[in-house]
Amino acid sequence: MKTEFTFDNVPVWKLEMNKGQLQGLPKNPRFFRDNRYEAMKKSIEDSPEMLQLRELIVYPYNDKYIVVCGNLRLRACKELGYTELPCKILSEDTPTIKLREYATKDNVSFGENDMDVMMNEWDKSELQDWGIEFAPEPETDEFKERFEAITDETAVYPLIPKFDEKHELFIIISSNEVDSNWLREALDMQHMESYKTGKVSKSNVVDIKDVRHAIENRNTKS
Repeated sequence: MKTEFTFDNVPVWKLEMNKGQLQGLPKNPRFFRDNRYEAMKKSIEDSPEMLQLRELIVYPYNDKYIVVCGNLRLRACKELGYTELPCKILSEDTPTIKLREYATKDNVSFGENDMDVMMNEWDKSELQDWGIEFAPEPETDEFKERFEAITDETAVYPLIPKFDEKHELFIIISSNEVDSNWLREALDMQHMESYKTGKVSKSNVVDIKDVRHAIENRNTKS
């Protein structure tokens, strides 16, 4: 079936947003977040000729017209002060199933943008002005970058002060919080001086003199 329609400039006061007032055509489900809606308004302001290239699609209803495709454009144009808009006016014998189809397909985007092309061959600032959204830049995590750059050849103990070669380094590994807390209490680590700040605080780096002192104190108390 070929759909019949005519072209005309319709006064804005005769255009009604689709609120479900026509039986068989549910209300328009389309909405934009504030930033996208404002971007669309700016797009209309910058390129009003686009309204002629992509008219609203409307259906006669009583003495007015229901907007089948272009509800948000209508809202934006009202706010921008338009008094009439170019429309494709569907014939009254258009089946409601076709109205639902047009409304749905008008909101569907079948293709995808090639982001590599857009980033490298297009002007990103222009695209953003025209309503294209880009994923936010990931926050830089300097610690993660340094950590992931460590290899077997370059690995060091970044939290351990550098010792002369004549000294030995002992590492105690704890796989759970219970054991960790026991060790801190056993070695009185909460009262030891932090190697980073010089202040007395909980620390995971302990000098052997502190360990020896803690063990001797425990033996004395025993």
